[in-house]
Amino acid sequence: MSVRPTDASPRGSAPAPRPAQASALGAPQPQPPRPQTSAADSEPRPLHASALDAAARHPERVAAISVDGRSGEVRGRITYRELAEASARVAGGLRELGVGRGDVVSAIVPNRLEFSVLVLAISRLGAVFSGLPTAIGRARGEATVTRSGARVLVAAPGEPLALALALRDVCPRLEHVVALDGADAQGALPYELLAAAAPLTGEEPVDAHALAHIGFTSGTTGEPKGVMNTHATLGAVCRAWVEHVGGDETFGDPAVNLVASPVGHHTGFLWGALLSARLAATAVYLDRWIPAVAAETIARLGVTTMHGAPTFLQDLVRVERFDAARARSLRIVTLAGAPIPRELVPAAAARLDAAIVPAWGMTEYGIAISASPAMRKARLEAGDGVPVGAAQARVTRDGAPVATGEVGALEIRGPGLFTGYHEREDATREAFDADGWFATGDLASIADDGVVALQGRTKDIIVRGGENVPVAEVESTLFRHPDVVEAAVVAVPDERLGERALAVVAVVPGRRPPSLAELVDFCLAQGLSKHYLPEYVAHVEALPKTGSGKVLKTELRDRYQGVPDGR
Repeated sequence: MSVRPTDASPRGSAPAPRPAQASALGAPQPQPPRPQTSAADSEPRPLHASALDAAARHPERVAAISVDGRSGEVRGRITYRELAEASARVAGGLRELGVGRGDVVSAIVPNRLEFSVLVLAISRLGAVFSGLPTAIGRARGEATVTRSGARVLVAAPGEPLALALALRDVCPRLEHVVALDGADAQGALPYELLAAAAPLTGEEPVDAHALAHIGFTSGTTGEPKGVMNTHATLGAVCRAWVEHVGGDETFGDPAVNLVASPVGHHTGFLWGALLSARLAATAVYLDRWIPAVAAETIARLGVTTMHGAPTFLQDLVRVERFDAARARSLRIVTLAGAPIPRELVPAAAARLDAAIVPAWGMTEYGIAISASPAMRKARLEAGDGVPVGAAQARVTRDGAPVATGEVGALEIRGPGLFTGYHEREDATREAFDADGWFATGDLASIADDGVVALQGRTKDIIVRGGENVPVAEVESTLFRHPDVVEAAVVAVPDERLGERALAVVAVVPGRRPPSLAELVDFCLAQGLSKHYLPEYVAHVEALPKTGSGKVLKTELRDRYQGVPDGR
């Protein structure tokens, strides 16, 4: 089954491929068919245009705030006028280092206001940004920086800077390391020198269809790949989603956006820096996640919106006295980046006077499916939303569309879709069909009213004796257990049946972990089919996750390849 929004124009023949791009990134990259945009889509613009517009309209509005995640102390703030001026200087400094159109600048930095300055400066040069998580290891860091071809790497003090200096010696195209705090430069170029450089002059227009970002997938199920997005694809995502949820006024006037997801991940980059600029919002950068501090920050700074994995909201609703009265400024909370326990949305909505909006996206298509505050409760509880803007979604099995309501492989296309995998022609060809449909690697079903329900990753499928076990349904059932705070279900090998289901659970601190028999009884009482029941259980203090909150199921599968305890 496929679904398109009612305001999308009908598709005719397959779109023509875009000509291959050649730049300082190396050889031309293969381009998948470029989806048509609807008449409702406005003309695409470069990423920095929104921030410069905000500087012209609201020069003294605070654009970004840095908050110490341990203490809640505000460490710095910058207005939109200052942001425009600072980005011009940093762009000028980068140009002095030889950075030009198509060159890649990478960063290993925490959530700080300098991130907004850096992203804006790179965009103004027509260069390409590629972020890395601060916890990245040496092997992954070397592979990522080498693959992206970064010429400059900006790093925070401590381990990120030490790694950056080591990478300078082994990554062939890496020429300069910039230390975010000059006092700890350790032989790198202090960021303060960039910030004090002569402003960029002779600024030339940037092509909205030029490459703007290489985001490396988190690799929760395999090797990370460099996802190429243009100014146009990223802008289309932000523009369409804001309209989808009700327009700028939905987020507050002015909007105050809590950026808790790491900016080295696509979530923090897109929902933090880019969406904040699109809304002319104040981005509140929280450099670490301590729920009580985050709750206090929301109340004290009047946060109106936040976006991130369900983990963030789960943590907040457990904070004592964090309720509608304490968080009265909060208007909309968007959940994306990991499976959403069905019980979390109504539970949080009952406690907070804010719209809780599930959404789904990936580095390849930032926000393709989303609910909205206007969706009826029944539709919201039935799934994760509908295609956003001109995005289209369909569900297939073996390449053919499935019937309404059946689970299959989710495929998407639309104006926000990435242009290909960097230096991976093989992966790009494999990901797209001739009509531009992208295979997401997710399982989903689409109801007759167009609501899409995500059912987990295709690689999460457990095939027990020839029958598929719906992992998302089992996990959602486990989440309802009063003692369970986190749950993941993975396959363990079995000689007779091929695979069996293992439930990995973390419990409320101080509670006794439920036995397998107790979990089975609970699942049966909740109506879970007998042949979907977990057959093993493992208890952990917390599930392993990426910095953006995604559960690392590859790590769980590797950890429990043998027969686990607790059957």
